Amino acid sequence: MKIEGKSVIVAGGTSGLGEATVRKLHSQGARVTILDVDSDRGKTLQSDLKQGSAFIETDVRDETSVQLAIDQAIQQHGGLHVLVNCAGILIAEKVLGKEGPHDLGRFADVIQINLIGTFNTLRLAAAA
Repeated sequence: MKIEGKSVIVAGGTSGLGEATVRKLHSQGARVTILDVDSDRGKTLQSDLKQGSAFIETDVRDETSVQLAIDQAIQQHGGLHVLVNCAGILIAEKVLGKEGPHDLGRFADVIQINLIGTFNTLRLAAAA
């Protein structure tokens, strides 16, 4: 795939696999928009990459947040060609541990970000 000149959004793009994806796509000439809740890391990454990159603080669980980010990415980079979903969290905890049952709220956060967030960004990017 020729990526040079393409407009790409990377959700969860400030660390780990997301950051590596952002850096690789940017090095190949893509115009990359980085979406993440970590604004400090996002601003630092965007500053490192300079031209051809943008950071937008975005919560993948929130429809309005994602839609605004997609709209802004399209406006800044002249369209949207690719979405890469890397947003996700992991909680390593036993179902039943010494402190009792696994906290349902923490499990719900994992599902909201990893599953609902992925679907949310996918559906809104596809519509764009």
